[in-house]
Amino acid sequence: MTWAENWLTQMPMSELFMILGFALAAYAIVANDSIQTLGTFLASNAKRPWWILWVWISGIMVITVSLGWVLNGGDPAFGRLTADGKTIPHPTSYGGVFTWLFAIPPLCLVILTRFGIPVSTSLLVLTGFKGLIAAQQGQTAGGAVDLFNSMMQKSLVGYAIAFVVGLALYALVVYLVERKVAAENDSQPHNELHPLWSVFQWLSTGFLWSMWLVQDLANIFVYLPRELSLFGLIASLGGMVLLQGYLFREKGGKIQRVVTSKTNTIDVRSATFIDLLYGLILLFFKVDYIPKLFVSLGLDVPWPEKMPMSTTWVFLGLLAGRELGIALRLGLRKDKKVFNMIFKDAGKAFFGSVIAVVLALFLPYLIEPVAEARIEAEAAAEVQALEASGGAD
Repeated sequence: MTWAENWLTQMPMSELFMILGFALAAYAIVANDSIQTLGTFLASNAKRPWWILWVWISGIMVITVSLGWVLNGGDPAFGRLTADGKTIPHPTSYGGVFTWLFAIPPLCLVILTRFGIPVSTSLLVLTGFKGLIAAQQGQTAGGAVDLFNSMMQKSLVGYAIAFVVGLALYALVVYLVERKVAAENDSQPHNELHPLWSVFQWLSTGFLWSMWLVQDLANIFVYLPRELSLFGLIASLGGMVLLQGYLFREKGGKIQRVVTSKTNTIDVRSATFIDLLYGLILLFFKVDYIPKLFVSLGLDVPWPEKMPMSTTWVFLGLLAGRELGIALRLGLRKDKKVFNMIFKDAGKAFFGSVIAVVLALFLPYLIEPVAEARIEAEAAAEVQALEASGGAD
């Protein structure tokens, strides 16, 4: 028996399901959400070797995750699993166990990703996880629904802000760049861009990628202890880097079509502005200006600070505002086609939100008998191990 087989046979099933849940979440979230963040980067650098893009993005990921781990006492999720009144505890913190049911939310995400549906990973994974936790603690799914409502409220506000910012800036200013890009695309031969545009784009993508990680790492690390050991950090980062490499080698998969179907997204200049605006909007929500403003005015906060949110809704809002702004000023696409595109993307995201609610309400009914069976099985295994060791002595 190899050391790996020996390690697997000795590991409790609950830990195996914890690792499985983390692996599925890491794959699905990297393949779904991150491609919406890195989609323009991939599209505009399609002619470069994939491994160069991978090294740049993975390096930023390692630095950001490690920084979060150091600054937050071993929590690489930047405290977004412990928001005031919306805490998502780890099962080991209250004597609970991981079962195969915890792997269902990220598994659903994997399936939806394979169909090219840009669903919200925060809403799907965190809401389902919270529902299972509540059931193990003998509570109703009300806490999970309340968590969903708060995340959805923040996400829809993010969509609205991103839409308005995208519409205003592209209709008033940035359309000039898009007009130049469109004119050059129609001309032969194409003009060579100044090398600084590539530098600007790589920097803007790096900034956006770090802001996205701060928001969405909670969706992955929800499966691991809230105070992660150094070994756990290295192992999880290694797996995420490998998954990122696979994604870059596959050039984004089906989710990439959400990006490439938009106007001029394969152009470095257009991609630079999209990434910069998206990153700035995520920075706005990272600093939590809205709840701080409500507190300063003596009003009830709409959601607590460090509350997780759906970056998918923010991304789709920015693209929707951008497309509409370009259509109004340049008329590159008919208004009907633009609105169809906007509602189609929003419809897919809404479909994922519905699945999140269904999982939060349905999974708790299954967790109790499964958890009891798992506890009994592990207790019996421990007794057998003690008896075996006693017999050996």
